[in-house]
Amino acid sequence: MPLRSITFLLYFLGSSAGAIAFPMLGVVCYIVLYHVYPQTKWWGKSLEVFGFRYSFIVGICLLIGSVLNMNRLRFGRFLHPVETGVFCVFLTILLSIATGDGGWTHGADEVIDKMIKIMIFLFLMTHVVTSRRRLWILAFVFVLMAGQLGIDAKNAPPSAFFKNRLDGVGGPDFRESAALAIHLCALLPFCAIFLLQKKPWVKGIAFFSACYAVNAILLCRARSAFVAAMIVGVAALFYVPRRYRRWTVVLLVLGAIGTVRLSDACFWQRMGTTFSSAEERDGSAAWRLMVWRSSWNMFLQNPLGVGASQFKWEIRKYSTELQWRRRDAHNSYILCVGETGVPGLVAYLATLGLSWYTLSRLSKRVKRTLVDPGFFELLIFANRMALLVYMIAGMFVSRFYTEATWILVVLPVSISRAVQNEIRASVHEEVPELAIANGSAQVTRPFLLPG
Repeated sequence: MPLRSITFLLYFLGSSAGAIAFPMLGVVCYIVLYHVYPQTKWWGKSLEVFGFRYSFIVGICLLIGSVLNMNRLRFGRFLHPVETGVFCVFLTILLSIATGDGGWTHGADEVIDKMIKIMIFLFLMTHVVTSRRRLWILAFVFVLMAGQLGIDAKNAPPSAFFKNRLDGVGGPDFRESAALAIHLCALLPFCAIFLLQKKPWVKGIAFFSACYAVNAILLCRARSAFVAAMIVGVAALFYVPRRYRRWTVVLLVLGAIGTVRLSDACFWQRMGTTFSSAEERDGSAAWRLMVWRSSWNMFLQNPLGVGASQFKWEIRKYSTELQWRRRDAHNSYILCVGETGVPGLVAYLATLGLSWYTLSRLSKRVKRTLVDPGFFELLIFANRMALLVYMIAGMFVSRFYTEATWILVVLPVSISRAVQNEIRASVHEEVPELAIANGSAQVTRPFLLPG
């Protein structure tokens, strides 16, 4: 067995066992498995003999560890509105299977299995990652995974390219070029905020991760990621905390220079077709417009949706050109309303809105209540920009069932609980001091904020 296989096996088994005593180990290992996906690695072939379901095993250990350490987890209110929204989205998926034309198919079974796994992990993550230190660890894992995906892209063989675009890197959620580019664009803001850390080794890792990630994005040649990156780059100037605005401008300029230096003529030729006229539009864009027009007719006849995983099959009934083709929606919102109907779209948009609203409230609250709000301000900014990448790119690529999307949607819940815990800690420190200053021999019970 190769040394790399043995190393990974020891890490996986150690993290899984350790998650029972320290649930944070399970959260980190799950994120690593989601990005690395050993089933597709050459060294992962040697581990197939064990028949491991990696994410399932880690998830079970994380669940057991969270239950056993429930009294040590500080999460305040058990269910946050954003978590309630995610649960409502899941219910609309189940409803669509009952009311849609497709019924319960093998594809629907896969979707439900995946969404159950996603919901369990999201719920555990938001109840485990509830402190400044754990948020720092989680965000730094995002940085490491951006670098790992970038290195995998750099070392990808020629067979990994299809029509001069990189495919087949990372887990199943982003093995297509556009999906990988979008995900890496969403991870770049986390790399950016770690460039402001004091420790040189942290800055170095963040810098190299960002460079490799940008190179991988260019290899993907994804127009959806290109559009999202341009819009988010402008939005960053408005949402970044004021004292970091110059730093943001410098980073954007350096990023633009690096993009120009690393890119080639093929990249800019493809990006140029993004805004082409109808005569110059390529086949991919033309098919998307055709699918979107047909989706409207499908929605009018199925306002409650056609059922989970049924879009590709049902869309053929509403266009003669699509009669013999299976076509993806290439739009998260159209896929959502097409498969889950009006209830699903309302729940999805409401959950995105609640997540964004939570970040907006937190950005004001940390400045007003915390003595050292710097890290939280930057993390809120990174979460906002990453979420915005997926929201914008979702207009051109289907990301509705993508786990990374939902991780970013519920990350504000973890930030909110961490901020709440810091406020509580400061209250615990202030009340005894106040009692001593007043000459009271007995310290009264400190006031705790609700939730």
